[in-house]
Amino acid sequence: MNKTIIININGIVFHIEEDAYEVLQSYMTEVKRHFAYSPDSDEIVTDIENRLAEMFSERLTKDNKQVIVLLDVQEVTAQMGNASDFDVEEEEPVYNTQSTFKAGKKLFRDVDDRIIGGVCAGIGHYFDIEPRWIRLITLIMFFFGGTGLMLYIILWIVMPKAITRTDKMAMKGEPINLQNFKKNFDEEVEGLRHGIHRAHREAGPAIDKIGSFLGNVGKIFIKIVGAFIIFIGAMVLLGLVIGLMAFLGVWQAGNMGPFANNLINPEYRSALSFGVFVTVFIPIVALLLFAIRVLFNRKVVTRSGAFAMLIIWLGGLGLAAYYGAKVGADFTEDASFSQVTNIKPSEVYYLKLNTEKYLSKQDSQSYKLDSSDFKGRIVINGRDHDFNYDDIDLIIEKAGTDKPTLTQEFSAKGSDFERALTNARNIKYQVKQTDSIIQFDKNMYIGKNVLYRDQRMKLVLRVPQNTRLMIEGNLNRYLRDHNLRDCQPQDSSDDFLSEWIMTDDGLKCKNDSLYKKNRHEDENE
Repeated sequence: MNKTIIININGIVFHIEEDAYEVLQSYMTEVKRHFAYSPDSDEIVTDIENRLAEMFSERLTKDNKQVIVLLDVQEVTAQMGNASDFDVEEEEPVYNTQSTFKAGKKLFRDVDDRIIGGVCAGIGHYFDIEPRWIRLITLIMFFFGGTGLMLYIILWIVMPKAITRTDKMAMKGEPINLQNFKKNFDEEVEGLRHGIHRAHREAGPAIDKIGSFLGNVGKIFIKIVGAFIIFIGAMVLLGLVIGLMAFLGVWQAGNMGPFANNLINPEYRSALSFGVFVTVFIPIVALLLFAIRVLFNRKVVTRSGAFAMLIIWLGGLGLAAYYGAKVGADFTEDASFSQVTNIKPSEVYYLKLNTEKYLSKQDSQSYKLDSSDFKGRIVINGRDHDFNYDDIDLIIEKAGTDKPTLTQEFSAKGSDFERALTNARNIKYQVKQTDSIIQFDKNMYIGKNVLYRDQRMKLVLRVPQNTRLMIEGNLNRYLRDHNLRDCQPQDSSDDFLSEWIMTDDGLKCKNDSLYKKNRHEDENE
């Protein structure tokens, strides 16, 4: 009666007699000691353990027994070979590939010598044929109804991949022993070293050529970019000079000009414009000089000149920051006031946009018009001398009484509350009612000598319940909380009058089915 031990070799459980276990343990200790200093020692030992487990499983199955005995261990280790068989002192190790145990060849895919999946290389190893001939045959079969492709795909699926060293040795029919494990490992290391040296040797001249090519291309690219920068920079500088001259000329003539001029205090304009000009102009000049130096390899400005440009730029930056802050200070406080106007009662109102501008005596003189000929009005054509804009909100609500009203709320900003309120009072806007027609000015006006300080306007029209409103499509840009397009047929003109009614819940489209249809289409978009 012998004592048995349960062991685990790479996930497989075996029952082994105690004396056999001691021999197997000594064998593995010797193997691990021998391969301890190999860079891939863990992988080699794992492969050896896998092979031992396979051989023990085969013997147990063949002899129909469940316990590994001493004789099994002795025969398996003899087939695998001993670590002492290696002559480690020789410069070129001599491997004894002859063994009483020789594994039969197995069909694997050779992933180390593959073009696609390693199928042809694996078949070549199995039949001792060069893989290139197998590949040629497969390619020829490809042109006969695609049989080569189908066969290749099937074999790719069914053939296992040679992953471990045991698989690779079985694929080539080599004896699976310690000597061949060591031999395979040394061949892999040598092949890797040789591949690295060859790649370095072959890649060196190629890298030099590529580097030279990229260097030449880079130089050409830099010159093209430099020329482009010089051209664009010169155009920008010319535009800046012309713009500065134009601004100074307009300001000297006392004309307020467009929005940008109307924003800046007259006493600040020259200094602020010069500061902004220098702040933008000097960096562009520096970029141009740098591009010229790169393009022509020539220094075009001395150190003193560069220092002088820096001083001028800092001065311009200081001017721009100082006067810019002064302009910004006029936007710190907000003020508003409102006025309520009674609207003549009517069951239906027609809300329209007024495209005519009514002129005062001063306006007529400015336009050089005879008010008697034009009856004091002119159609707005976008070239008005007054500064005007359409920051206007129109809100239509239900009135709390039977009397319709219009509330006009004017607001603006300033350096303090009093100046902000003054700016708000300078807003000019007109709402004209003729019977049931209410016309809203297209723009509000702040006059020729009034600066822009975020002037805004809010109109609140309150009408009694059940009042009908015919609203012109041009007012849609001003109307808040409602979209006139939802109550208009498709492709309606800008002056189309959509019909609305004031209900207990607020303003509603009179044609409810049209409203729902348009809303549904808008949501789908």
